[in-house]
Amino acid sequence: MDFNVTEDQSTVRELAAKVLSDHCTPEALRVNEDSDSAGFDRALWAKLADAGLLGITIPEEHGGLGLTLVELGTLLEEVGRYAAPVPVLAGLALGALTIKRHGSDQQKAYTLPGIAAGTMLVTAALVEALGDESLPATTAVEQGDTWVLNGTKVCVPAGLYADSIIVSASTPDGPRLFVVTPGQDGVTLERQDTISYQPEAVLHLTDVQAWPLGGANALQDVLEVATVAVCAVLTGMSAQALKLTADYTMTREQFGHPIAHFQAVGQRAADSFIDVTAMRLTTLQATWLKAQGLEASKEVAVAKYFASDGGQRVVRAAAHLHGGMGVSREYPLHRYYLGAKQYELTLGGGTRQLVKLGKLLAAD
Repeated sequence: MDFNVTEDQSTVRELAAKVLSDHCTPEALRVNEDSDSAGFDRALWAKLADAGLLGITIPEEHGGLGLTLVELGTLLEEVGRYAAPVPVLAGLALGALTIKRHGSDQQKAYTLPGIAAGTMLVTAALVEALGDESLPATTAVEQGDTWVLNGTKVCVPAGLYADSIIVSASTPDGPRLFVVTPGQDGVTLERQDTISYQPEAVLHLTDVQAWPLGGANALQDVLEVATVAVCAVLTGMSAQALKLTADYTMTREQFGHPIAHFQAVGQRAADSFIDVTAMRLTTLQATWLKAQGLEASKEVAVAKYFASDGGQRVVRAAAHLHGGMGVSREYPLHRYYLGAKQYELTLGGGTRQLVKLGKLLAAD
């Protein structure tokens, strides 16, 4: 594995930082949180489309840049760093990349150009209230030329705004992926509020006709891609929480000195720096393996463990070192604290990752 940053990765990071920093001011973020479309700033989405970033992994023949999951991870880290209210995780990691990796030629031609242009949003419903995402309780039964789905999915990111939703379901031959459209018969969406001020959706499916996407192994691949994408967002959030802490402790004074000069404060910040570094490196390793099409199940579990547990240590230390400012909604740190808690548990927290890793090691 080559740890050198490529020109494409540097360009993506710089361009994303420019677009997001210009738009994601504290005032703009607060307005979006209080709006009817919280979590989806359409003006910012259009700017990302104009910059070509929504087509980052989409092949050039479909209007994209043709880059890899590694470059998408770079974009997702910047989205986390700026707490940007746009469904990049849902629309690009769960939607566009799933179709690119597992869709038919017809499905790619129908959806990918619209995703790259910012006119179509595709997300995925992978989570249920109880159980393992790799063994969905939602069922799919083949009836003639179509499949019929029944079940309920929760925590569907950007589900309220999606044009199509990729759904995982169990069939007699194992779990598979299917595509449904909001508004078709039997599909019901309910708003599901989250602690991060970005609503998700509960998806009810009652005798819904659906179209298959990919083969028997598609779900496992999608879950691993989704997990490393969450790790990338968590890394960006944690890195920004650490930066806010460093800036605050250098300006906040006690006894005539910045509190950053006190040994206990410096040690706590240093531990956070180590955590962020470990999160970034383990995420990069898992992302690179997935981008190369190599086996990465263990590395994905390791990355999510470090991201979940390390992210919590970082934001807790940040809140502690900020004192009362750390819990004020007038100060930006609360977005990173709440976002880190939500993403910590998305697709399984640290304990679940250790259990998964133990099973993988035992199987070897």
